[in-house]
Amino acid sequence: MVYGITLLRNRVSPRCNCADSVLFVQRHRNSVRSKKSVRVSDLNIPDLFELLIQNRADALICGGITRDSKDFLTGKNLVVIDNVACEKENILKALESGKLKQNFGFVDCFESENEKSINAKTGKGGETTTESRYTPQKGYESPDCLACSDKICLEGKTCDLVNLKLEEQPPPKVESKRMMEAALDISCERERTLCRLSELIYFCLEMQYERVGVAYCIDLEEPTEILVRVLRRFFKVYPVCCKIGGIKQSNMEPSYDKKYRNKTNHEIACNPWGQVQALNNIGTDFNIMVGLCMGADCVFLQGSTAPSTVLFVKDRSLANNPIGAVYSDYYLKEASQAQS
Repeated sequence: MVYGITLLRNRVSPRCNCADSVLFVQRHRNSVRSKKSVRVSDLNIPDLFELLIQNRADALICGGITRDSKDFLTGKNLVVIDNVACEKENILKALESGKLKQNFGFVDCFESENEKSINAKTGKGGETTTESRYTPQKGYESPDCLACSDKICLEGKTCDLVNLKLEEQPPPKVESKRMMEAALDISCERERTLCRLSELIYFCLEMQYERVGVAYCIDLEEPTEILVRVLRRFFKVYPVCCKIGGIKQSNMEPSYDKKYRNKTNHEIACNPWGQVQALNNIGTDFNIMVGLCMGADCVFLQGSTAPSTVLFVKDRSLANNPIGAVYSDYYLKEASQAQS
């Protein structure tokens, strides 16, 4: 049997049209007989189909593929093994062992690497020498709702990934219950005419919040000013800039690279610790994040004593519309080539 594997560098490409090569592997009796690599660029499904036919492939191994493209290929009697995410060598080993399947790599490879990490930290007594940051529940199956074909949750049924049925689960905290009731009131709007900003205001009004904090990035100061003017018609609003405290970047850790200093803001570092401390001291009922940098938003969320939400996300490349990246071949390819 001949397999065609779409690759980007040394890994299965996240999407077929992001591939820079297709590796053709002939497998016979659990052993790889031959390998052939074909360089490609701007690969579309008809071109991929022709390439597979020319090389007498019986199956395609790939990452993401649209439902229409998959239906097209399977309609041409090609087996499609999709949602595969791992390196080329892992694919070859899986072919030889007969373990290759849909979604291979998302769980299989991660768990094997995780086991290696755990074994490296384990002493003779079987106890880890360093504490893990997060401890998974024993015997709990890792969820992958995207790979689920039954979707029984949409029928009001409980799947095996939830340990307790709804009636057996502990009652939620009073505030959490109120939040979900408010969220349901908004989501049940029939005409769907409310924008995110309007939903935010209705949510805060229903929760009876009075003091609202806005932790914003200096790069989004103009939309923050407009936002605050709107919110102040309903609430007491406390905007806090990311540069609060005036910490110079030169005073940060010695490992800080000078070439990344922000010249436009006088080399003042972002200070999410200062933002969250200021709003905690005020005693805000609710906090809104506007454009905080990746990582700084995590620090803010960890430290906030009040419930928090994200209203605007900063994305300099996509006009602050990060969801656009998943619909762009250019940005998907850029993200797929990211290195640590």
